[in-house]
Amino acid sequence: MMGTGDSLVDVLVSPAGEELMARIEAATAAGTAPLPMQRALRRDHPADLVRLALRVAEARRAATAKFPDAGHLLFTPELLEQATAHPVACHRARRFAGCGPVLDLGCGAGGDLTRLAGAGLAVAGLERDPLAAALARANLLRLGLDGRVADGEYPGADLPPHEALFADPARREPGRGPAGAQRRYDPRQFSPSPRELRPLLEKTRTWAVKWGPGLGLDHETLTAPGAILEGLSPAQYAVEVVGWQGTVREAVLWGGEDLRRGATAPGAPRLATVLDGGLTDAKASTYAGDPVTAPPPLSEPAAFLAEPDGTLLRAGLLDAFAREHGLSALATDIAYLTAPACIASPWLRWWRRLESVPWSPARLQAALDRHDAGSVVIKKRGFPLTPEQVRAGLTLHGSRELTVLLHRVDAGRSVHPGYLAHLALPCLASPQ
Repeated sequence: MMGTGDSLVDVLVSPAGEELMARIEAATAAGTAPLPMQRALRRDHPADLVRLALRVAEARRAATAKFPDAGHLLFTPELLEQATAHPVACHRARRFAGCGPVLDLGCGAGGDLTRLAGAGLAVAGLERDPLAAALARANLLRLGLDGRVADGEYPGADLPPHEALFADPARREPGRGPAGAQRRYDPRQFSPSPRELRPLLEKTRTWAVKWGPGLGLDHETLTAPGAILEGLSPAQYAVEVVGWQGTVREAVLWGGEDLRRGATAPGAPRLATVLDGGLTDAKASTYAGDPVTAPPPLSEPAAFLAEPDGTLLRAGLLDAFAREHGLSALATDIAYLTAPACIASPWLRWWRRLESVPWSPARLQAALDRHDAGSVVIKKRGFPLTPEQVRAGLTLHGSRELTVLLHRVDAGRSVHPGYLAHLALPCLASPQ
C-alpha cells in the first residue's frame, strides 16, 4: 500500500505514473474490459495507485465537456462532478479582478482555483479531503500557476492570508452503498454552515458564496434568522444567476466592502448572466434589476412569442425585464411573452406565431395539417399533459418542422379559456 493524498498523486504525476495513464488510455481505446485491465496493471503497479489512476482516467475523458485543458487536469469522477465548468468559473474569476489574494474555501481538486489563478489573481485554497487537496496542488503545478493549497476544514483550520473569499459550501455528505454521496437540501446542513460562514464574510473585503440555483433566492429566505445573509439589507449584497448552454449553472451571492461586483446600477440587487459560446469563447451578458417589480401587462398573443432564459426566472427578474423591454405576458405566472416585433436579446428565444387555437387534440391536429407540419417540437408551461402525451395523439404527414407552445390561460380574461396552443416557427431576432 502506498497511502493516499500527496504520496499517491506524486507518483501519478511522475514518469512512471504518466506511463501508467498512457497504458490505461491505450487499453480503453482498444476496448479492454475493466477487470482484465486492472489485473494487468496491478502486475506492475501497487493496487491503490492503479485504482486512483483508473478513476483519474475516467474523469479525464468526461472532463473534456467542462475544461478545454482537461488533458492536463487530475480529477476523480466525484470531484469532477462538483467542479464548475470552465466558462462559468472564468466569468466568476473576472468578477474578482482587482482584488487582493483570494481564498478558495473548500477548493476541491482546484477547478475554480486554477481559473482564479489563470485570471492573474493571487490564490490560496483550503480543502478538507487530503486527496482532493493533493490533486489541487498538482493541477496548479501542471498548469504552471502560482498558488498554495492547505489541508484542513473551516472552521478550525488556520486560514491562509486573504482579502477576498470564494466559498462553495459542501452540499453532499458521504453515503454508504452504491448511491454514494447524498445531496443536502437544507442550507443549515451545508459544510461550512451559514452560521459558520457569516463571521468570515463579515471580516472579508469581497466575498462570493456559491449557492444552489434551486434553493430559495428571495430576500426573505436569504436573510432570515440563521440564514446565510441574516440581517443584511438588499443594498448589502447581490445575487447572480449564471447560465451556459441553455442551462442555469449556478447562483452566487456577492457582498462585502467591494460588493455587487458587476452590477450595472445601484438598486439592482439581482443579476442574470448568460454565457453565450463554447468552452473557450463564451461571452457574458448580464442583466441587472430589482426583483420587486410589478408584473408586465397581459395581452392576447401578438405576432411573436418569446420564452425567457432560465437565468431571468431564477433571478426573479422576468417582470423587470419584460416591462423594461415593452413585452406582455400571455397569462399570469406563465413565462411566455409576446410582442408585435422581436428584439435581439440573449435572454429571449423567439418564435413567429402562425396560428393559435384553443387546446384540444382535434383542433391542434387540424391546425398542424393546415400548416403542413411533418414534425413538431412541443413546449409547455402550466399545461397538464407531457409533450410525449401530446405527440402520441398526433399524426403528421407534412414537410415543415413547427414548434407548438401550450399554456394555461387565465380564467375570464382570454377569448380562449382553458388552454391555448400556438403554432410557431423559430426566428432570429433583429433590433427593432
